[in-house]
Amino acid sequence: MADRPIDPGTGDADLQELRALAAGRSPLDVRWEEPPESLWERIQAEADAPSAPAPPAEVAELDPRRRSERAPRNTARRPGGGWAPWLLGAAAGALVVAAVGLLLRDSGSVEVVASTDLELLGTAGRGRAELVDVDGSKQLRVEVEDLDAGDGFVEVWVIDTEVSRLVSLGPLRADGLYDLPDGLDPESFPVVDVSYEPLDGDPAHSGDSVLRGTLEF
Repeated sequence: MADRPIDPGTGDADLQELRALAAGRSPLDVRWEEPPESLWERIQAEADAPSAPAPPAEVAELDPRRRSERAPRNTARRPGGGWAPWLLGAAAGALVVAAVGLLLRDSGSVEVVASTDLELLGTAGRGRAELVDVDGSKQLRVEVEDLDAGDGFVEVWVIDTEVSRLVSLGPLRADGLYDLPDGLDPESFPVVDVSYEPLDGDPAHSGDSVLRGTLEF
């Protein structure tokens, strides 16, 4: 049934009073009250509680003709803490993504292509080197013990079969993994050399090799 028009001149006194009040007000005159401080504490307490079923998405289903009947959402945020829960959630999500990435990398196919025990050339130390294939990418894995470079550092090299050309893979790494330079054929550079290097800024080999071995393919 269609609604019957209401005659402005009829109706009870309360209706007439509401119409008179609305006629004298502009939407710009409306001021929304700030929520009490205790409201944010209650919201924080509920946020820390176990998740409850989400309420129906009323806004999405709301008839556009009736949106003016809904009070606008108060966007005021508690100073210094409004974004904290969301930032913590985003940070936790980023950590989860990073952890998943590491798990996927570790779960890749790893094959030992060649290996060698490193012969002691100095006074102390021992080690082993392996050439591994990780999903088609070659890496050198070097494990050493009992090395002490004093005021210098330990560096890892690969040398050709003629012991005339050598390539630095860099200082000793905690994880022991080294990416081989693009274009380097590991079978042409099978000698793995570990040396003590001084902090003198000279990139050349010091000549102080402490461990060495030849990869067996």
